[in-house]
Amino acid sequence: MQTFLAVGFCVVMLAVIFGIRVWQRRAVKKVYEEFAEKPYSYTLILGSYDWGAAVEKIILNLGDVASAFDEASLSPEKFSVSVKSGIFDFSAGRVVDVSGALEVTDAWLSDIDGNHLALAGDSSDSDAADSSDAEKPTHITLSVRVSPGEKAALPLSFDPATGHQVWNERLSLEVSHPALERPVTECNDWYAPAADRFSILKTGNELSAAAFIPESASDGKKHPLIVWLHGAWEGGTDVTVALMGNKVTALSEERIQSYFNGAFVLCVQTPTFWMQNGDVPYDICEDSCADKRSRYTVSLKKVVDSFVKKNPAVDPDRIYIGGCSNGGYMTLNMLLCYPGYFAAAFPVCEAYNDKWLSDEDIRTLDRTPIWFVAAKNDTTVNPGEHIVATTQRLLAARTGYVLHWNFFDDVHDTSGNFNGDDGKPWQYNGHLSWIYVLNDECCAEDEESLWGWISRQRR
Repeated sequence: MQTFLAVGFCVVMLAVIFGIRVWQRRAVKKVYEEFAEKPYSYTLILGSYDWGAAVEKIILNLGDVASAFDEASLSPEKFSVSVKSGIFDFSAGRVVDVSGALEVTDAWLSDIDGNHLALAGDSSDSDAADSSDAEKPTHITLSVRVSPGEKAALPLSFDPATGHQVWNERLSLEVSHPALERPVTECNDWYAPAADRFSILKTGNELSAAAFIPESASDGKKHPLIVWLHGAWEGGTDVTVALMGNKVTALSEERIQSYFNGAFVLCVQTPTFWMQNGDVPYDICEDSCADKRSRYTVSLKKVVDSFVKKNPAVDPDRIYIGGCSNGGYMTLNMLLCYPGYFAAAFPVCEAYNDKWLSDEDIRTLDRTPIWFVAAKNDTTVNPGEHIVATTQRLLAARTGYVLHWNFFDDVHDTSGNFNGDDGKPWQYNGHLSWIYVLNDECCAEDEESLWGWISRQRR
């Protein structure tokens, strides 16, 4: 499979250029002089969802064949999409082959980017691109049903060698239709529009990073900076995994941006794990490790400082930091190592064990407004040993700032779009409480939202 992001060389080249878009489509449109001798091809369009990345559209490059499709032949049920892939089976301890099918929900003639083109003789579609003077359509775009229960078509898969998610090289599709003389099986590219709102940065150290720059950054005013730190599975050297693995792209969307009249977003990625002091991942968790600081503490601070210096529109008095799981640990770690630097913090299902915090550490954390988030049924990070114990100590120590926290019963779908077999809202793993944060669904008792509260905090 040819996928832009999975090619290590391309990722390295992107990482050394400041300001280039995270995800660039290969813009060359394939033109076949003898199309019958060329294999049909497709491009996958990935969406950002609560559970991570998902295939939501398929753009078929069919050459002249596409122009023969009419309204009847574009009926979704006439297309079939079979999927083959490989995913890591935790119970078996190895990668296993999986297969399945994607349900096509809509189909239309399109350009190379999936934009609607009118059918021949149809001028009723006001949203379709004007094709009166254009060449014959050569593409058909399929919209497919997405589901948190999908296994075969996962764009990201767990790599046991690194303990991280990686782009799934084994994912392949076969698209069939009665009007096609053979199935479409060759993949051209993958593209994630949500990730393309971010730009990859040159960090100058071992960390990777991507940033969202709000349109309002050029209005002559100062704007806040939100620093996001990923969880364990989103580490590595491809920051697009950190963006798409946890729906971090939601931080660049209007729902959250509106609280700030535009906020910078900086997503930073560690090559291993935030919870690492020496050369061994998770050595911080060992009783023999007296120093609970991350080995990436100084490097992360340098990335933030460099970004602020290069972007004078960032308000240094409104720098907020947060993250999930491993990133929640790193959030508290940064508050302890740089007290007074961050205006507020939002650790989510944080993995900084309370027994590692001295009374002096608690007094240091008390200097920063914090909003904790977790779920009671989290079996990955024990809430009793982390958020519950730490918030109780902070409540006793608080001398000024109001401490906020959301302790949800579970983590379930709130969109109304995804249900389980029992007809009830889809139940996610209890560790995924960052879903509520990125969906702007965390509120205090007075109904003020987490993001509204953060937007009011100043150093």
